[in-house]
Amino acid sequence: MINKDVFVFPGFDFGLRHSKDSTPDNKKFKLHNHNEIYEIMLFLDGDAEFYVEGSIYKLKPFDMILTRPFEMHHIICKSNKPYERILLFINTKYFKRNNCSEFLRVFEDRPIGKDNLIPAKPVKECLLEPIKRAEKYVNENALLVANGAVTEFLYLLNNLKKTAYSPKPQDQRISNVIMYINENLNESITLDALAEKFFIDKYYLCKIFKKNTGYTLNQYINYKRLLLVRELHSKGQTLLEASINAGFNNYSHFYRMCIKQMGEPPKNID
Repeated sequence: MINKDVFVFPGFDFGLRHSKDSTPDNKKFKLHNHNEIYEIMLFLDGDAEFYVEGSIYKLKPFDMILTRPFEMHHIICKSNKPYERILLFINTKYFKRNNCSEFLRVFEDRPIGKDNLIPAKPVKECLLEPIKRAEKYVNENALLVANGAVTEFLYLLNNLKKTAYSPKPQDQRISNVIMYINENLNESITLDALAEKFFIDKYYLCKIFKKNTGYTLNQYINYKRLLLVRELHSKGQTLLEASINAGFNNYSHFYRMCIKQMGEPPKNID
């Protein structure tokens, strides 16, 4: 599912929002991806875990989570404690427009679903002040000045020597399955074939995949294929060509999954 609750300021290619759910409802926090958006979430308060590509991070106040396009993720609130965060959205165009493509390094130079979290201590020491300044300038509608604070934040983020942090222990088999799926989306991927390849009973594989990721194997594969269709279509392929090259059996299958997973027909996939 592509998250529609994302915005960037026209002409600036970034967006910032301070959100608080007094009574969090996990039904609102569905598995999703941000198309052409890098997301930085500063976790301020709550009782939550962040799921991303098979990794699960137990969040503490002032932890920071980074995600890039194509990384499927969602949050799960473990209690009714209010959930508060600051969200910074950076469009892929931002880096070229601001002549700072080197700042992509912290998002891209890591395996998918790994090293997403920066712990609270270095965040409070280096990153909290510039993101709070950016929020202040946004609230004052001083977007040009806020843009400068965002660029400074990205500079500091890339120069930060991150404190080592590991997510909840993950079954290595799930990491291997996720890597295999992402490398073979254009091929036929069945539950039976995965179970045979990784020497896991197929029913047990379904169980541990859902436990470690928060979503089913079929959900994951279909979401990733839909994202690949979007990417291939943006590069000039027709929707028919893109759907076949992304591993859908036929256009009808792609159409059904688009409606089911994204809630909209393929014509709105741009």
